[in-house]
Amino acid sequence: MLVQSTLCMAAQEIVSVQTRYAKQGKSLCEAALYGSKQFVEWQHYPRNDLVDSDSGYEFYYHSHESEGMPNGEHGHFHLFKRSTNTPEKFHHLIGIALNQQGLPVRIFTTNQWVTGESMVDAKAVIKALRGFDVVTKGRAGPIARWVSAFTKLFYLEMKKLIHQRDERINQLKVKVGNLPSVLQSKKHHVITECKIDLLNRLSEHLLVVN
Repeated sequence: MLVQSTLCMAAQEIVSVQTRYAKQGKSLCEAALYGSKQFVEWQHYPRNDLVDSDSGYEFYYHSHESEGMPNGEHGHFHLFKRSTNTPEKFHHLIGIALNQQGLPVRIFTTNQWVTGESMVDAKAVIKALRGFDVVTKGRAGPIARWVSAFTKLFYLEMKKLIHQRDERINQLKVKVGNLPSVLQSKKHHVITECKIDLLNRLSEHLLVVN
């Protein structure tokens, strides 16, 4: 379990980044486009993803077609852990959805076919998620700090969703008859999800500091 000081620092980092963008007249979702004039459906931002080659952690921001997006959402981050020995192998950690105002409103897990990941069990995903930290400079630096801090602030919710993902996949395996069919089923896109309240979470941990 994450100690209180870690949660407080994560809350402070998130407030710092979002305040910085607010002073520039930007929302977090606008900043996540890295200066692009247009937000193109399915395109990754940044275009080649943001990859920390030392750790293997990676993420990008994107959106689906408007008909496929939940009401009020702008887009979402996908977080990954790539193998440092075999970079072509990676697994999805969590998705973080933002609303039109740039606030995170939902976290979720996905089926294998969605990202083309090498599926691993919940224990491995949670271990990677716990250490998630992307360090980079320039325009992407604040976004990387925000995403890294977010994984600390909502770690317990993410951990629960990942365990529920495996449980749901096992249930579908029994129903369908085999695992490969479940992992490639277009009927199952998001496996588990839950709504979150960032402002409430921030107030809980920032009040501790004060």
